[in-house]
Amino acid sequence: MAGRKNRHGMGSLYRRSNGLYEFKISYVDEFGDKKRKSFYGETEDECYEQAEAFREVLSMKVQGIECSKTIVDLLKERYTNDFKDNYITEAALDRNLHTIKIIEDSRIGKKPILHVTEHDLEVFFRSLTKYANSTIGKLYYQVKAGYTLAIEEGIVGQNLMNARKFKRRVKSIKPDKKVVGFTKDEQERFLKVLEEYTVPAWRNNNYKNQMLIELYAGMRMGEINALKVEDVDFENGVVHVRRTISKGLKDRAILREATKTAKGTRDVPINDLLRPILEDAIAKSPKNKWGLIFFDNNKNDFVTTSQVNCQFKRLLAKADISDRGQHSLRHTFATRAIEAGVDPIVLRDWLGHTDIHVTLDTYADVFINMNRDAMKKFVDYTEGIK
Repeated sequence: MAGRKNRHGMGSLYRRSNGLYEFKISYVDEFGDKKRKSFYGETEDECYEQAEAFREVLSMKVQGIECSKTIVDLLKERYTNDFKDNYITEAALDRNLHTIKIIEDSRIGKKPILHVTEHDLEVFFRSLTKYANSTIGKLYYQVKAGYTLAIEEGIVGQNLMNARKFKRRVKSIKPDKKVVGFTKDEQERFLKVLEEYTVPAWRNNNYKNQMLIELYAGMRMGEINALKVEDVDFENGVVHVRRTISKGLKDRAILREATKTAKGTRDVPINDLLRPILEDAIAKSPKNKWGLIFFDNNKNDFVTTSQVNCQFKRLLAKADISDRGQHSLRHTFATRAIEAGVDPIVLRDWLGHTDIHVTLDTYADVFINMNRDAMKKFVDYTEGIK
């Protein structure tokens, strides 16, 4: 069948013998060369839509826009540049790349963002229910950030993540993990096992002092492993928290000359329980070029939180305490402080929380229990008034 101009006068439309439509157009590519291209479909509109999409991509190429970029390309480029420009740390770069890897392995991570549809996004997000809610939240943030970057570069004209269907996140099939501190009985059992436990001769650290520092000071383990002798100020009775051991690229341990957050830089009081532990740790500190109190001479490397956590789990088993992460020692410190009546604002500063809401939200259950005790005290006191 002879060709005819399409309704927009921008090409010729044919009906082939197999029943399909063929739409031919002439165009000038990004290098200035004249070319022709055909599009095939079961309907005329299908051909026109393909041609329109092609022209849109061609227009971008002529303008120098890299329309083949995926969400992953955009995010990796941004975070890598942020790292090079010192806007983020190596640890932050590593965390973001780990999250982006989930997107990279999916359909939306392999298609140019220009061609990702709302349906593609729906399928992707529904596949995330096997992950923890915290991970799902990070992935929603990354996809949104990818679209923001694509709009900035002129690759897409709208952010599909603004669609109503994506306003709510999917929910994980896993229950949220909650880190809980030791009960008083569990703390007694743990301390007894810790006191009696000995490590094989080939190990140079039983991590006992690190665990006790976390239990009696509430410091994060990365902060403890990054302590230097000069950070312990016995004269003024404080520990200067100024740095942390973080995970860098390829899971490499790095000494970061800053704390996890700005509020993490703080002075923690040295109490009577903590003083002898710090003195013992300093007396046993191995020689190393960084002057760290804790160092792994066997590996000639920094002590990581995961190393301490492995030992901690062995001790839990011996003490017949339910499995949990070593971070529970920090929660135990906070729980005992709340039970002792320490003001939440003071506790916030000891723990290095960003604001008081983090403290109140993290230890809400402990505060609720204390409120119940306080109400009983109120009733007992009021009943005594005649």
